[in-house]
Amino acid sequence: MLTLILLAPPSGRLAQGADDLPASQPSAPGATSGQGSQLGAAQSEEAKAIRALREALEQNTREIKALREKYANDMDEQRKKGKDQEQQIEVLRKTTQTLESQLKAYQSSVPSMPALPGSPATQAGQPGLGGTGRRDQLTEIQRRQLRVLEEELGLVGDQVESQGSAIEQLQGQTAALSARATQAAERDQQIANSQNILTDSVDNLKRNPPWLPTQLKEWFTPSGNNVTPISIWNTVSTRYDLFQGKRGAGQFQFEEYTPFFLVQLNKRMLISAETTFNQSGVGLGQAQLDIFLNNWLTMDVGYFLAPIGYWNERLDPRWINKLPDIPLVMQQVIPDGLTVTGLQFRGAKYLFGSPIKMEYAVFASNGLGVPGAGKSADWADQGALIGTTANVNDAMAYGGRIGFWLPTLGINFGASEFVNAPYSLGSGAAYSIWQPYFNYHRGNWDVRFEYGNSYENTRNFIGNNIQRQGLYAQVAYRNYHSLRQHLQRLEYVARFSDAFFHGIDQAHLDLSGYGPLTTAPIDANQYTLGVNYYLYASSILKFAYEINAQLHRPLQDNVFMVQFATNF
Repeated sequence: MLTLILLAPPSGRLAQGADDLPASQPSAPGATSGQGSQLGAAQSEEAKAIRALREALEQNTREIKALREKYANDMDEQRKKGKDQEQQIEVLRKTTQTLESQLKAYQSSVPSMPALPGSPATQAGQPGLGGTGRRDQLTEIQRRQLRVLEEELGLVGDQVESQGSAIEQLQGQTAALSARATQAAERDQQIANSQNILTDSVDNLKRNPPWLPTQLKEWFTPSGNNVTPISIWNTVSTRYDLFQGKRGAGQFQFEEYTPFFLVQLNKRMLISAETTFNQSGVGLGQAQLDIFLNNWLTMDVGYFLAPIGYWNERLDPRWINKLPDIPLVMQQVIPDGLTVTGLQFRGAKYLFGSPIKMEYAVFASNGLGVPGAGKSADWADQGALIGTTANVNDAMAYGGRIGFWLPTLGINFGASEFVNAPYSLGSGAAYSIWQPYFNYHRGNWDVRFEYGNSYENTRNFIGNNIQRQGLYAQVAYRNYHSLRQHLQRLEYVARFSDAFFHGIDQAHLDLSGYGPLTTAPIDANQYTLGVNYYLYASSILKFAYEINAQLHRPLQDNVFMVQFATNF
C-alpha cells in the first residue's frame, strides 16, 4: 500500500491593507507583537508541514522497498520451479529415447519364427513363445509405456504453460510497480519542491514584511505612537406624510443626517460621539467614554442613552425601526431618546455555564428639571422636561436594567427602572418610570412587546400628580428563504400601541404647541400596518398606513407614510 500526502501551501497574507485590521482592537502598541505572533504561527505551521512530508516520504520508501523484496523473492521461486520442471522434462525425454532405442534393438535381435500349421497357438490366433506373437506382445507393452510417458510430458507441458502465465502476470505486476515507483519519485520531487517553496515564502516574509501604506506602517514602529483608528458611521433619513384629514399634497421632510464617530484609543478605551444635523439645527446625540474593565463589565462616562426599556437604546434608530414613526407609548409615556449625563456600569455574562445570559446596567446622573415656567401645561408635555446635561436643580437620577437572553430560542426579556429624586420639594418633581419588555426574534419572525408606566409627583406645582401608561406590540415577518430575491427583501409589519393619561386636562390642551398630533398627551389607540423593502441590510424603504383613534377628542390624523433610511 502506498500512502501519499498532497499538501497545498497555506494562503499566507502576503498583502494586507488597512481594512484587514479589526476595528474593535486595533491597538498600535501591540501591533508589532501581533505581527511577530503571525510569523511564529507561520513557522510552526511550516515545521508541521515539513515533518508530515518527511514521514510520508519515509513511509513510501519503506513500502517500495518491501514490494521490491517480495518481487525478487517471487522471481527466485519461479526461476527455481522453472529449472526443476526443465530438468524433469529432460529426464523424461532421455527415458523415452532410451526406451525407443531398446525397443528397436530388441526387435532387430529376435529372429522371425513362423508358427507351425495346426499348432494350438496358431489355431487360437495367439503368437507362440519365442515367435512373432511374443515380439508383438512386448511391442504393445512398450507402446503403452510410451503413451504413459507422452501423457506425463503433456502434464509437464501444461504446468510449464501455467507457470508461463504466472510469470507473465508477475512481469505485469513488476511493470506496474516500476511505474508506481516512478510516479512516487515524481511526487517526492514535487513535495520537495513545495517544501522549498514554503521555506522560501516564509524566509521572504521574514525579510520583506507585507506591503502596507505609509500611514499604516506607522502603527508598527518599535517605538510606538499615538495613532488611533477612527470609524465613522452615518445615518440619513427622509420622510413623506400624507394626512387623511388635511387637504394638500402632503408633507416632505428631511429628518436627519447623523454621523456617529468611534475612536479606539487602545484595547480598553473607546470614545464615541453622535451629532445630529436636521432642519432645526445641529444637536449632540451622545458623547461618552467606554472603559472595558473586564470581559463582563464596562464603565461609561459622559452623555449616554439611559438604559430604560429596550426601545430607547436598540430600536430607536431609523434604519432599525421597522416603521416610519415610533410607537404611541414612546411619545408621551416614555421619553424617547432619553440621554443622561453621568456614570454607568454595564455588562453581560452567561449564568453558571448555562445557555442563559444575563445583562445588567446601573447608572447615576443629573436629575430632570422643572419644565418651562412650571405651569400645568408645561408639566403635561413630557417632551419639555429639561435634560440632564447640567445639574439644574440639585437633583439626582438613578436607574438600571436587568435582562435575560436565551440565544438558542431567540428570546430576550427584562425590566428597567428610572427614578428622579429632587433635593427639595420646590426644586423639582419626584419622577419614576417602570418599563418591562419581551422580545422574540428567530427565523423569519420578529416580535416586540414593551409596557411603560411613568409617575410624576407634581402636587406641589399643579395640585395633582400625573400618571402615564401605555404599551406597544409589534409583529414582523420576512421570508428570508424565498426562492425569489425580491420576496426575500420584503418585510410585513403590524403594530398596536396605546397611551392613557391621568392628571392632565386633555379637553383644554392647546394642540398648536405640538408638532405631529401623536405627540400630544391624549388617550388614544394606534394601529399601523407597513411593508418594507430592504435595498441592503442597512438601507430600507418603508411604506405604512397608520390609524390614530383618540378616545375622547377625535383629531382625524390618520396618515400614510413613506420613509427612506440608510446607515453607512
